[in-house]
Amino acid sequence: MQRFKRSFSFLAVLAFVLIVISPLSVKADKYGEYVKTNGTTQYEARVLDDAGLFKSSEAKAILEEAYNITDYADMYVVTVPKNGNSYGSTESATDRYCDEVYKTVSGANNCVIFCIDMDTRYLLVYSKGQIESDLSGSKADTITDNVYSYASDGDYYGCSLKAIEQIGKVLAGMHIAQPMKVASNLFIAFVVGFVIMYLIALGKSKVRKTSDSEMLKYAAIRFAANNPKDIITGTTKTYCPRSSGGGGGRGGGGGGGHSSGGHRF
Repeated sequence: MQRFKRSFSFLAVLAFVLIVISPLSVKADKYGEYVKTNGTTQYEARVLDDAGLFKSSEAKAILEEAYNITDYADMYVVTVPKNGNSYGSTESATDRYCDEVYKTVSGANNCVIFCIDMDTRYLLVYSKGQIESDLSGSKADTITDNVYSYASDGDYYGCSLKAIEQIGKVLAGMHIAQPMKVASNLFIAFVVGFVIMYLIALGKSKVRKTSDSEMLKYAAIRFAANNPKDIITGTTKTYCPRSSGGGGGRGGGGGGGHSSGGHRF
């Protein structure tokens, strides 16, 4: 009987402990079970798949790819479920979501987040720290330009792997393809060339206009002034203050001390 009471007491205590710590377990699960820390740099790779876009095997493969970035920074792959972004439905909402993830989960001096936001339908590359200069807004835009088609096709696994690969190349100082930028430059060059050709053709098709000197040369001119007078009809004072000098400028940047760039999908 005494042994039964002891066993019952032990089970009761165990149940109480499980009830108490269960909220902590739920909180930990929110940030994903896929975490791997670099023992040398202490940076970590993490997959936070709140939207449930990846199979377990896919999440583990993404984690291994993300681990390659931990030589430079924390590397997170984050997914946001539909109706899961409380900051709104604009592109800036995804940026704010990533900023909150950084503050809540990472806090490292260098961090990169690749986010697939199913709520805003937006891909974002977010960087914090010294690596911001490498992963500038234009570089982040280029990376998401190169991978958004995967997300548009529903291949979120392939999209994440390709994005991480390109992030790694940029941080390693390697070149990445910029097809969207090349296409944009070609289009601009075509438009400028067309405008120039149009202006040249327009100039050649016009009838030559008689110059002022030619008109005066063949015109009979006669001026006569009889007792001219100056009449003052009134005066007006105008105040022109001295310029204080200096000038203003408009700065740019990542906003909130970070850099980011993205693409709709």
